[in-house]
Amino acid sequence: MVVHSVARATCCLLLLTFGRNPIAQTLPQPSAHKQVNELTAIHTESTLHNLTHSINELQQIPSWRAHNITQPYNQLSVLYTNAFPAQQELNMLLETSALYSHSKALLPGIKSQQRAKTKIATELNGHTNKLTDIVRGSLVCDNISDLIKTYDFIAQHASVLEVKNRFSAPAASGYRDIKMLVRLNNSGLVAEVQLHLEAIAEIKNGEEHDIYEMIQSIERLAIAQDRELNDIEKMKIKRLQQQSKALYAQAWKSYTTPLSLVS
Repeated sequence: MVVHSVARATCCLLLLTFGRNPIAQTLPQPSAHKQVNELTAIHTESTLHNLTHSINELQQIPSWRAHNITQPYNQLSVLYTNAFPAQQELNMLLETSALYSHSKALLPGIKSQQRAKTKIATELNGHTNKLTDIVRGSLVCDNISDLIKTYDFIAQHASVLEVKNRFSAPAASGYRDIKMLVRLNNSGLVAEVQLHLEAIAEIKNGEEHDIYEMIQSIERLAIAQDRELNDIEKMKIKRLQQQSKALYAQAWKSYTTPLSLVS
């Protein structure tokens, strides 16, 4: 009888202390705000680690060139006859790569014969078989990781003859891309492939192109007047070049800084 009375008293005390809520609900719980902050910190650290790895991997792609890169044909007419099917072969390669790496293929078609003749005469000392960009195309990527996937895909499905990595060593203007020369497996022709990041490509085809035209205009005027650039013209050109570098630097920063750190 005494035992039952004690048990009833204990139960009454517990009910008075905790009410009808479970005991677990009265224990201290981490705040939702704290949990969100912890998850955000983990996500940011993981994102930064992956981004750093991608940047290092991109910049470690070596620039190199094979010796004596030539087309298999010496006559321009024969080269053009074979360039059309070779361009289709390259288009298929780039479109497949775009699907694989979530990038966008830009397919301008083969170089015009007039431009080809001019380049052969003025830059290639008359050597038709050294015209390596008659067949060409580009891939535009949304991020560094996709660009690396694109590079690897091209390297696995064509014979790479040259790589110029301007992400590792940018142009004087600050422009960055990767230019590849590859020998196509079926046609045997050499083709030029350029790999871009979208924001940088947009500047090159937009604002930087306008800057380039302004610089060319200043320089052409001095040439037409058979004189050296004056101090004012030099200052204008320097300012335009600095503007170009700033545009490219900002675009590159957008790919190398996680959104969570700049938002």
